[in-house]
Amino acid sequence: MKLPAVRPALAALAAAAVLAAPGAALGETIREIVVVDNSKTTDDTVIYIAGIEEGDDWDEGVQEKVRTELVSSGLFKEVDLYSEPHPKGGVKITIIAKDKHSWVVAPTFYNQPTNKGGGVGFGENNLFGENKKLLLYGQIATGDSFFVGGYVDPSIRGTPFSWAADVFLRYERIIEYDAPLKLTSKVEPLRESKMMYLNSGVKLGVTLFRSLKLEQRLRGAKVAFYKTTLREGRTEEEVCGGPCPDGRVPEPGKEGWDISTESILTFDRRANWYGITSGSKIKLAYEKALPSLGSDFDYWYTTFSFERARRYFSRHNFIIRGMAGYGDDLPFQHEYSGGGTSLRGYKNKQFRGDFKVAGNLEYSVPLFTIAGFSMRGLAFFDSTYVTFLDSDRGDHGRNYLPNHSAALDNVSNFAPFKNSVGAGLRLYVRQIVLPLLGLDFGYGLEGGGIEMYFAIGLTDF
Repeated sequence: MKLPAVRPALAALAAAAVLAAPGAALGETIREIVVVDNSKTTDDTVIYIAGIEEGDDWDEGVQEKVRTELVSSGLFKEVDLYSEPHPKGGVKITIIAKDKHSWVVAPTFYNQPTNKGGGVGFGENNLFGENKKLLLYGQIATGDSFFVGGYVDPSIRGTPFSWAADVFLRYERIIEYDAPLKLTSKVEPLRESKMMYLNSGVKLGVTLFRSLKLEQRLRGAKVAFYKTTLREGRTEEEVCGGPCPDGRVPEPGKEGWDISTESILTFDRRANWYGITSGSKIKLAYEKALPSLGSDFDYWYTTFSFERARRYFSRHNFIIRGMAGYGDDLPFQHEYSGGGTSLRGYKNKQFRGDFKVAGNLEYSVPLFTIAGFSMRGLAFFDSTYVTFLDSDRGDHGRNYLPNHSAALDNVSNFAPFKNSVGAGLRLYVRQIVLPLLGLDFGYGLEGGGIEMYFAIGLTDF
């Protein structure tokens, strides 16, 4: 049932209800739930996101939790709640949920180290008014051209079960660098390749206790390499340890079908209050190749990650993130990397390995808000340790560079340990669901260089 969208009157009723009968409004059983001002999102979807139903208890703690869940969904630009006595006893809850503009068609432009380009995308954050997600995006760039399409249904017919499907068609220029032999040594580009990666997958999941999610994903990809060459000024000795067989620079790894299954466990208690995040997230993932289904690769890897966010002074935000991962017989397309937006101050994927530990500290503050446009400034510290623990030459079809093996002798000297500091800006528009601009400047403490990362458009996709 819908009520007229008269927010001032509802606000007055809310105040009157609290002042006149606080005992009846709180600490009672919910008898009825009404949703108003939702021009697109269905009533059932709003109530499911709120996490309440008739028969539940209603008190101040539940009221705050409902408000947080609705705002954190990112679907509503305004959220309000009030309760009043129900004629049959208990309380009637009215949820005021004013929808954001949920879809956007936007061009993009970005300028990152070794990768400049642009594209156009369509993003729908609330398909059919049921909190389903749809993304179609394509870009052409100097380093990474791709098309991605994705669909997510976070709640199948209002149940805790979810499903998602995706397709990712990528043509990437990959630059491999010298492995660092000393903490402060600079690494130079050595081998360049073009990789085609055509991937698709489907994922099923179930959410327990609204915070714990179990997911299983099946995916398959076709991998191929083209135009593998030496970078200017480099020699076959540096790539092959001597003259390359047949005078041809070897490709980074073998080609073929890459089919795998991934198990994901996520605990997410984060809340997002119009761009300010608080709470914790923990994620554990394990992926294994499936030769039994035709995979030409045989590997496994596992990754653990976490995020902890706190609010200070109402609009200040401090976030700490971390991860650790290790893989066995990893093919080139699945290796961990460091540099770029995950290690600002270094070039994209400047460091590679089958073992990685990384962390990030970020503190952001509001600069100004005008007519729904909000600009935030941030300072950050990034740290990464990524190296190869298994770099036997020719192992499982992976053609390692010779200096990757030499670098292992220097692991005790923390040669792969890299850090950066920097600052940046973010522009948000409260009426839609995506930040529209990101600009970061990072300084690599060991490399001594400054890199810029700039993006306009669908910066969170």
